[in-house]
Amino acid sequence: MLLAINAQNSAIALGCFDEDGHLRAVARIAAEATHTADQYACQIDSVLHLRGYSSTEIYGAVLCSVVPSLNAVLHDAVKILCGCEVVSVSSGVKTGLSIQTENPRALGSDLVCVAVEAAAQNRLPALVVDMNTATTFTALDSRGVLVGSVIAPGVRTGLEALREKAAQLPSISLTLPENRLLGKNTVDAMASGVLNGAASMVDGMIGRCREQLGDSLTVYLTGMDAPLIAGRMREQVRCMDDMVLYGLHRIWLKNRKK
Repeated sequence: MLLAINAQNSAIALGCFDEDGHLRAVARIAAEATHTADQYACQIDSVLHLRGYSSTEIYGAVLCSVVPSLNAVLHDAVKILCGCEVVSVSSGVKTGLSIQTENPRALGSDLVCVAVEAAAQNRLPALVVDMNTATTFTALDSRGVLVGSVIAPGVRTGLEALREKAAQLPSISLTLPENRLLGKNTVDAMASGVLNGAASMVDGMIGRCREQLGDSLTVYLTGMDAPLIAGRMREQVRCMDDMVLYGLHRIWLKNRKK
């Protein structure tokens, strides 16, 4: 079993791939900066057991992390679990991707992963919208070249900022019928502003990206918060769960030791 790890600011996604490249299970644990390698090893081992797998089945691991402080800890956690080396998506790792940005080495590893998977889908040009703590837009042209990206605040990040800066606004959960726009109370008005506002922003950015990349643009929507806005969008998108994990699997195949 290949263990693919996608470490984001608020959560860590774990993907279990079999030898045929099928994603058999996905689990998530909280990203905690104070946890030790032993603690992460215990958590990973526990959630694998919950999904019906054992850490003894792991023959390889691949890591994408946007939290530098977690890199070494997660490497050590995997070594504790199974003793195997971890392929980390960083400069020097083979991706098969052509990147035309000012500083390709500074590009987020999560953006690289979704771009690798989008290029493999062979529907170009393509735009990947990944909705997590940040909402990112990763653009590939008709040749499959990563030509740029956009980074915006995520859905929950926007909500947290609103609560922090507006003293009279309450804490809310992001639940609102998809056909409702105008709130009849403060809670619904806030939920509509966050959810419909995010959907409108993504719709607008897709339109602007289409102007630069071409009318045949294929748009992928992924990320933990993608389900919150998918039904509110006007643009046609291809929803693809755990796109980073699939990209990680492809990168591991290019870098595994024979």
